[in-house]
Amino acid sequence: MALPKLSSEAKVGLFVLLGIALLVYMSLRLGGIKLGGEKGYAIFVEFDSAAGLDPNASVRVAGVEVGRVKSIALKDSKAHLELLINPDIKIGKDFTAVLTTKGLLGEKYLELVPGQPGAPPLKEGDYITRTRSYADIDRLIRTMTEVSDDVKKITESLSNVLGGDEGEQTVSNIVRNIEDLTFRLNRIVAKNDEQFENVMRNLSSFTALLNEEGPAITSGLRVAIKNLNDSLVRTTDNLNGMIDENRGNLKEGIDNLRTASLSLQQAMDTVNKVAQEAGPGVTNTMNSVSSIAKKIDEGEGTIGRLVNDKSLHENINKTVAGINNYIERTENFHTFIGYRGEYLFDARDTKSYLTLRIQPKADKYYLLEIVDDP
Repeated sequence: MALPKLSSEAKVGLFVLLGIALLVYMSLRLGGIKLGGEKGYAIFVEFDSAAGLDPNASVRVAGVEVGRVKSIALKDSKAHLELLINPDIKIGKDFTAVLTTKGLLGEKYLELVPGQPGAPPLKEGDYITRTRSYADIDRLIRTMTEVSDDVKKITESLSNVLGGDEGEQTVSNIVRNIEDLTFRLNRIVAKNDEQFENVMRNLSSFTALLNEEGPAITSGLRVAIKNLNDSLVRTTDNLNGMIDENRGNLKEGIDNLRTASLSLQQAMDTVNKVAQEAGPGVTNTMNSVSSIAKKIDEGEGTIGRLVNDKSLHENINKTVAGINNYIERTENFHTFIGYRGEYLFDARDTKSYLTLRIQPKADKYYLLEIVDDP
């Protein structure tokens, strides 16, 4: 059975219907409108400003679209965004919502930046608490406009200063001064180049000499250190020998002091014993002593005359003063023993000095020095 032949009017009508259907499909596709119930779950986020962001704007993670902005509303003076996320995408609680743009002048979209792996996912109706906004293009353009105005003002100021005959003369003087400064700098650099070359040559010569004489210098230092160490060892041995030689005398002196202390203790015990045994005789003795003292005070007898004679007092005072002067000089008498060593690089040996200084007064001393010269 043959199909009926379509008329021209039917063909035109069919073509128009197909065009309308295609137009509706493309409109729904481009507008992000889906037929039937929308799939996904809704979460929310708030920004201080969502300027330039439109409903149905893309929501992306790592540059991949995972949903869209379902609605934008004003809530408590903030932009309240409802996001519709694809059901197979999990958004963690530590994600950060960032308002950004595609390129410099592209449309705005919402980028979700992941946090730590393993964070619990958001559920239907939860909020993204972390947000960040990049500087929008309008604010950037305003800033660039302000900078441009400032540059324009500076240019106008320079034009006013440098314009005219006076400005040209000023520029000419500046150029002339720069040329003169450049000439002087070139001359200074040329002189410094020559000095720098001399320094480098001297440094090279010194380095070569050091490389050549380095082993000898090192060997000399080792010998010097060894000689110095030997000298210190010899000096220490000598001092130890002196101490060992006098150790017997010191021990003998300590024993004598111990014996004298025992003798003194025995004498004190004897005196106490005699005093206890004396008893009444001590009283008679004290009476006799009192009578003798009275006679001495009255100037009777030879002792009385000696005690009451002023010239004798003066002689005794002079004698005591002389003894005190002698004791003071003895106390100020000091003896010092010193040692020092010098290493002679030319002789590669050590020169030692042993000094004995006898100082009877603070401003006077006698110095005896023994030198061991290699």
